[in-house]
Amino acid sequence: LGYRYSPKFLVSAGMWFLKKWKKSECLKELTLTDSSDYEESYIYRLSTISKLEWFKNIVLASSYQDSYVAFESARIQFRKDKNSGKSSSSKNDTYEKMAKNLLGNVPANVVYRLDVNFKIQEKNLDSFIGRSAHIRFLENQPLMRMIVTRYAEFFA
Repeated sequence: LGYRYSPKFLVSAGMWFLKKWKKSECLKELTLTDSSDYEESYIYRLSTISKLEWFKNIVLASSYQDSYVAFESARIQFRKDKNSGKSSSSKNDTYEKMAKNLLGNVPANVVYRLDVNFKIQEKNLDSFIGRSAHIRFLENQPLMRMIVTRYAEFFA
């Protein structure tokens, strides 16, 4: 669903800085700031042509420790504003629509959500800002082997 926000100030500040300094079109797309209208953003438009229903199984892996990819985004879920129980902005409304666009035609019994806890014990900048968990998703071969072994029927 893209990058909505991070609970870590350093990550949000870093994202803002990189968008300004690098003028990265990809970062603008991931943050839905490539258009003044959220529903004209690239990621939103991509969600409208979702064909996830063509898959027999969909596995979504997420970790609360990853501050680079929002937990709800990785799971294609939408969380309402904690205080009111309602979405509080047009950007939130857009995220809710994107989740419905992506999974609206997908039977619930083919979607599997894996929550991963990496037991990160080192205390450094990467673990503080949530980068360690993000990188471990990409580089942790034992995790990938475990998923492929445990859920072998998904990869047949």
